[in-house]
Amino acid sequence: MSGTAGEGSGMVTAGFDVAIVGLGPTGAVLATVLGEAGVRTVVYERDPAPYSQPRACHLDAEIARLLARHGLADELPSLLTVSAGMEYVDRPGGRRLFTFEGFEREPLLGWHEDYVFIQPELEAALRRRLAEFRHVTIRWCEAPRLDELRAEARFVVGCDGASSAVRRAAGIGFTDLGYDERWLVVDLDLRAEPDPPLPLIIQQVCDPRRLATFVPGHAAHRRWEFLLAEGEDPDPWALLGEWGVGPQHGTLVRAVQYRFHALVADRWRAGDVFVAGDAAHMMPPFMGQGLCSGMRDAENLGWKLVDVLGGGDPALLDTYEAERKPHTEEVIRLSVEAGRTLARLAADPTDLPTPSAPDPTRWSRLPGLPLGEFPLGHQVPQPDRLDDRLSVWCWVAADDGFVAPDGRPVVVEPCATYGHRAVLVRPDRTIQALAD
Repeated sequence: MSGTAGEGSGMVTAGFDVAIVGLGPTGAVLATVLGEAGVRTVVYERDPAPYSQPRACHLDAEIARLLARHGLADELPSLLTVSAGMEYVDRPGGRRLFTFEGFEREPLLGWHEDYVFIQPELEAALRRRLAEFRHVTIRWCEAPRLDELRAEARFVVGCDGASSAVRRAAGIGFTDLGYDERWLVVDLDLRAEPDPPLPLIIQQVCDPRRLATFVPGHAAHRRWEFLLAEGEDPDPWALLGEWGVGPQHGTLVRAVQYRFHALVADRWRAGDVFVAGDAAHMMPPFMGQGLCSGMRDAENLGWKLVDVLGGGDPALLDTYEAERKPHTEEVIRLSVEAGRTLARLAADPTDLPTPSAPDPTRWSRLPGLPLGEFPLGHQVPQPDRLDDRLSVWCWVAADDGFVAPDGRPVVVEPCATYGHRAVLVRPDRTIQALAD
């Protein structure tokens, strides 16, 4: 990776294949996918250091696997803590209403179902990984205008957040999916446990006085989210006091008011311009899928850009929105429903939902393909982590007698989970085809 301290926003003369605006988690993963393939990439980012305060704090098995596949396997054990699960309660320290099942399943992707982490630490690790790629140039400055970006790169990707300048310049609007609430997010660096101690499990608090969420984070990090009434500006310590927490127990890292939205971009592509991450979608945090969705965008778009830049059919890029948008809309819908469940249970604690956790790693990625027991459109189960043996496109066969019909590499992995002799695996580890 080469770094350049930009002067203003003048157009540079170097030619690039892809220009990325924004070096948050989505932009960093996309730059990594492109860097690994030797794609000439320029990234524009205002801040030389990752944002210092925690924001996202949850990721799932699929994202842990993605990060490991892209060079962070050795760092993940120190960056992640396995989540113990999630329960709904009627008040802080109160009665359990129900618990989401599924957190204790045997991991099918080679990783536990859910993790918590500290975002600045993860972003720093991603930037260290980017430093290994000589084809990736980072310019620590505001991005040029969209017309200038188009002049210097064949493709432009806006990973520049909810207020994306790239999205606006490309004329892409947002559709509101019907959620708009104001919440206070409080992060604490815990020094000493209160008495009684804080829960070891994520809690959704269905208290009619105030809805809240508690997340026991990685290391000493603890996160609370409190629903606010319009015009309300409460003292964070007063709210934490209901949990038995005071200044003697830790350092207040931040207390920031947010509006939680449910939004999705009308288009994810405008010619040679794409949007990804928060530039393409926003969702309430109740499923912990905001950062995960952005990284899925980056992985999906990244390998397709590599393929097209290598001479593949440009129509492949149309499948980015076709695959990612429906999946993201479903994640947003479930996130909104999880938030509404808090309010419903606060009004009637007996109005219990079905106690099973939707698993976004097991939903079909490929629209129109069958679900149920068919593996098409799903990720390859990974009880023993097969990733290190898979190439960019390859067949995974149940026996060494299988001959690939298209000449692609074959990896032998005896299994009979789906009753087929072999599966064709895409670069993002999604099953594309079956063979017998």
